[in-house]
Amino acid sequence: MLLKTIFDCTKMSKSQQMKKQLIFLISILILIVACKSYVPFASVKEKKTQLELIKTTFNLTKAEFKKMKNEDSILFTVAKSLKKNIKFSLIQRRLDSFFLNNYNRKELLAILLVDYHFPHFKKPVELNRKKNAKGIEFKDMKEMKKFFQPGGGFEKDMNGMLGTKKKDSTTKKKDNK
Repeated sequence: MLLKTIFDCTKMSKSQQMKKQLIFLISILILIVACKSYVPFASVKEKKTQLELIKTTFNLTKAEFKKMKNEDSILFTVAKSLKKNIKFSLIQRRLDSFFLNNYNRKELLAILLVDYHFPHFKKPVELNRKKNAKGIEFKDMKEMKKFFQPGGGFEKDMNGMLGTKKKDSTTKKKDNK
């Protein structure tokens, strides 16, 4: 309806019609240029430099590089992990699992984010694919961060799962004779 009223030029001269159409096209062009789409990298140049860094660092084949190049979120997360100095062997193992189709895109992103946000873990977090596996599920990263903060429930749940109790080494046991 709007386009019909804009382009209803039956009573206008040719020059007025052209002006109206030109103004309409320019306004559409301004809207398209003004809308910035979400890109995880700040610029195309940054993306290219990170692509080269990843390609040379991990010595990827053409097929692996092509698979990874199509996923901006994976590129960004791997680049971010490299900047934070996450263990190279750990990132390499995660990427190999992705290239061998052991991880899908979401699983790779999730496990890389866990490695990024919790680098202090002595043993890396692994996905458990057993049918009757017991585990802890999180809705999002905020919930997981809250859980792993001191006093956030991590120690209590882990002690309950492992059947261990904290012992106070400062108190002495009394001898019952």
